[in-house]
Order: sequence, then C-alpha cells, then structure tokens
Amino acid sequence: MAGDPNAAARSDDVQRALSVVELGTQAAKAYDRPDLVDRLSVTRWRLADPSFHVFVVGEFKQGKSSLVNALLNAPVCPVDDDIATAVPTAIHYGTEPSATLLLKPAEDEDVVAPTGGIPATSIPAASAHPDDLVREDITVEQVARHVTEAASPREGLRVHSVEVTLPRKVLADGLVVVDTPGVGGLGSAHSAATLGALPMADAVIFVTDASQELTAPELDFLQLAREMCSKLLVVLTKVDFYPAWRKIRDLDVAHLAEHGVRAPVVCVSSALRIHSLRTNDRELNRESGFPQLVGYLQQDIAANAEKITVRNAASDVLSVASLLTAQFQNERQALESPEGAAAVVANLAELKERSNQLRGGAAKWHQALSDGIVDLQGDLDYELRARLREVTKLADDAIDNSDPAETWDDFQAWLYRRVAADIIHTYTSLHQRAQELALRVAESFGEDGGEMAVELDLANPADVVAAVEADTSIKAEKMGMSSQGLAALRGSYGGMLMFGMLGRVAGLGLINPATVVIGLFLGRKALRDEKERQLAMRRSQAKQAHRKYTDEVGFVVGKDARDTLRRIQRQLRDFFAGRADELHRSTTDAMAAAQKAARSDKATRQTRLRDVRAELERIAQVRAQALELAPELRRAPAAASASRPA
Repeated sequence: MAGDPNAAARSDDVQRALSVVELGTQAAKAYDRPDLVDRLSVTRWRLADPSFHVFVVGEFKQGKSSLVNALLNAPVCPVDDDIATAVPTAIHYGTEPSATLLLKPAEDEDVVAPTGGIPATSIPAASAHPDDLVREDITVEQVARHVTEAASPREGLRVHSVEVTLPRKVLADGLVVVDTPGVGGLGSAHSAATLGALPMADAVIFVTDASQELTAPELDFLQLAREMCSKLLVVLTKVDFYPAWRKIRDLDVAHLAEHGVRAPVVCVSSALRIHSLRTNDRELNRESGFPQLVGYLQQDIAANAEKITVRNAASDVLSVASLLTAQFQNERQALESPEGAAAVVANLAELKERSNQLRGGAAKWHQALSDGIVDLQGDLDYELRARLREVTKLADDAIDNSDPAETWDDFQAWLYRRVAADIIHTYTSLHQRAQELALRVAESFGEDGGEMAVELDLANPADVVAAVEADTSIKAEKMGMSSQGLAALRGSYGGMLMFGMLGRVAGLGLINPATVVIGLFLGRKALRDEKERQLAMRRSQAKQAHRKYTDEVGFVVGKDARDTLRRIQRQLRDFFAGRADELHRSTTDAMAAAQKAARSDKATRQTRLRDVRAELERIAQVRAQALELAPELRRAPAAASASRPA
C-alpha cells in the first residue's frame, strides 16, 4: 500500500483486506507461483479502486443539482433557473479538486429517432466507452458552463460527460455520485437511456420537490427504477420553501405503497444545508435532513458494496491458500510416512489426471457452460420476441381506437419508452441469469470450485437503447375544410344527378326537393366514407411505422444480446480455464515434491518436514486472516458471483 494516495481514506475493512491480499501475494511469490500472483494482483486492483455508483435522477428543476452541491459542499453542478444540466456529471474521491471533460467527435452525433427518440447524451457516464472519448482537463469552476453547453460543438467535438474529483469524506470509500440530466422529463422517451444505466448502479436517488405530490410519470419511472436497481431512495427537496411539505410527504408515501414501490423517503433542504455548513451550525444541519441522507449512503450503500468487494477478495485469497495448502499437505504426508509415500503419489497422479481433464474441452464444467449459454440464448430470444409481440399488440389496439393524426406524438413517446423499458428488462434478466450460470458452472467444476468468486464485466444496455435507428414518422393529417367540402360536393352532385335523371323519366325536374334532400344525404355519406377511408389509411401507415421500429429493435437487440452472451461465455471460459491451470500446476508440483520426499533419506526428510510444517502454518495464518474478513465463507458451499459495469 506504499505510495497509495487514497490509502488513508479507505475504511479499516478495505485496508485489512488489502493487507491480507498482500500476504497472499507474498506467499505466491515465495512458492514461485506467478499465476497466483497475477490473480491476486487483479484482486488488489479491485480493492484499491472500488466504485459504488449512486445515480441522482428526477424531473427538470426538482433540485437534483442543488442536492448534489449541498451533499458534497461544493458548487459543482449548475443550479440557475434558466439552464439545466445537459450531460451527466460523475463526482468521485480525489485528494485534490479536479475536473475532466469527456469529449466525443461531432460526427458521432447523438442518434435521435424522429420526434422523440432517445439521445445518447442522456446516458450516464458509466456507459461511455473510454477508447472512443477525448479527455480534456478543466477547473472545477468551469464544470457548470460545460455541462450546460453540451449541444454546442467545440472544434469538432461534443461534451459527452464530465468527471470531477473532490476530497470529500462521503466519497472516500469509493462512492461515485452521478448527476444525470432530466432531458425531456421523466414522461418522455429521453428517460429511457437513464433507465438503461440503472442496472449498473449500486443505488438510485430519485429527487422530487415538495411543491406537489408525485405525478403519474414519476411513479411509472419509480416502478421501473425499483425493478432495475434494488437500492432506491426518494428525496423530497425544498422543504424550507413549501410549508405543506409534510402533507406532500405523506401523500408520496401513500402513492409509493399503492404502486408497490418499496423505497424510503427522506426530506431535505439544500439551502439549509449550505447555510449550516457556512456557519458551522450543527443543529441547522440536522434540520436540513442531510445527515439522514449521508447515513443512508454510507451505511446502506457504500458499506454493502464494500462488503461484497471485501468478501470476493477474501474468497480469492482462500482459493489461493487452498491450492498452496494442498501442495504442502501431500508433501508432508509423504515425509511423515515414507511407507505410504507411494499411495500419496498414486493419489496425486489421479488428481493430476482429473485436473488435466478439467483443462480439456470435454470437462463437465465446459459442458455446463455450453449448455447454459445455449439455454440462455433460447430463453432470451423468446423473452425478447414475446415482449415485442406484446408491444405490437398493444400498439395495434391503441391505433385502432384512436386517430394517429391526433395521438401520434404521444403514441411515439409511449412506443419509445415501452420498447426501451422492454430492452432494459431483457438485459437485466440476462445479467441475472449470467450470474446464476456462473454459480452452476462453479458447482460443476467440482469440489475445487467452492471458493471461487466470479466477477462478470457486463456492458451497459443504455448504449443499445440509443443505437436503434428507425424512422417512425408518418403523414397523418386530417382533411381540411376545403377537402371536406369537395368530398361532400362530389357525393351530393352524383346523387342529385342520378336521382334527377330518374325523376326526369317520371316527368319531374332535374332539381326538385326530393333530389336536394337525397343529394345532401349522399354528400354526407360520401364525406363520412372518405373520412373513414383516410382514417384507415392513417392507421395502416401508423401500424407499418411501429412494426418497422419494433423489427429494427428486434434485429439490433437480438444481435447485441448474442454478442453479449458470447462475451460472457468467453469470460467464464477464461476464468475457469485459468482456475483449472492453477489446479493442474499445484497438483503437478505436489506430486513432484512427494516423489522427491519418497526418495529422500531420513535426515533430509526430517529437515524438510520442519520446513513444510512451518510453511503450512504460515499459509494457515493467511487463510485465518482471510476468514476473519468474511466469516461466512467458512460454510459457503458454492462459488460467489458478482457483476461489474464494463
């Protein structure tokens, strides 16, 4: 941990975990196991650089940016009444304040579907691809100007997102606060990209002010957000400005319960918080409600995410210790009982053959992985098609019961939101099923898979949501007054002419009261028929447009889902293949040591036995310290699995 500028800011548990990993690394180096050293170096990197993302989301002008500024006691995000945050801002811990713009080429302009598509700029920073972005350092004071001018090209570049570092205690444990833009409002299609990133978040803070109770779009968003992320907190802002905030809070709690959204509600005042920090008034700070919010972030979010990271680190150290222990235990048996050395060697030969089989393509875990991926592929294809078929059915019903000329804008927004939500649900299911598959593969690996912690690097589905391109515009215009008049006139004229000719046969005039009445009746019918014909055309055009969109979604998402599954398969294959190589190396070394012990004389065996016992004691100490970090691993029967954002 020498030279690590953030070491002092980390919690005691993380520092203890880093020490245990360092002990395991030293042991692996001492026993000439570079493969285990490489494995623990990755473990140490994950411990040294934890990231627990908390997304701050909400409608326009609900106090998101003010909340972030008050929470961190720094004017990072713009709070002017006339402007709004246009790109995400991610704030994490650093020893010195700094800021970095992440820029993208202007020719990679955000993909926006006509009249209401999903812009890529509303995707939180966690979904960016670092290799595609240009980094530019700025001062923290310049952040507000850049995050509100994202739409303006800057020498061929556009601002994609902003990263800020601040020396704040609340961020020290790895907490990353992401202020997301409320582009278009939660009831628009733009919110879908934010939803797409929520499965990657460790927690979501939903911000609404005390001016009114939760609206229907907000409640719809909260229901989806709760499904995407298990940790959801609703924050009621501006309680100092609205005297009836307690009534609004009670109404919001009732609405959440009615809609089945399990989320605590915290009431805060950013203005009181900032004033209390300036005047060092602890009582005023308590009244601001922020201590409760900070406690939630530290105790419920950071502590839980940190616990998972520490547990996985302990699991890695235990796995390494088990490999080293098995190697020395077999050598000790051969040294303690020369007459039984042959049996030990024979047993190790069998274990070596088994470990060699684990390295082969016919291994049980290989089959479990292959079968699991095939099953998952079929289930995902079926789920995606079922969701899109349901969208098509609902869309057809909605179009059949409305006039696209009047409802198309609202229908488009609904279509984008619904399809985006279905895409996100599909990827959330994929992530969950992939973690379950990792557990099953670990179990099929055999008794050696019990202490394995598999961490999957999973891509953010928000990029897929933004990648769908399809023109859903239609020419849906109602008949104008002149068109209606011409249609009625044609019907009236034809009717009067036809019945007038019949009247001439009966000796009546071409135009008489009867033909006038009949002409008016037929003109009205002709107008009604023309309107119905044009309505049917508009409905047909609308159905073709939404089917074209869902077909494009099925094509793009289906391809990306298959690619994602292949990446998951490669990750799991490489992980378990690496574990099989480690096991084979340990068994080979143990057999060589046992064979050497069997050939040694008594004096050499006694000397080596003392050394082996000492080595086992040292490894046992490492194992004991790892178990102190995660006592539940004493009885863990199967591998742990976790996912990390790509």
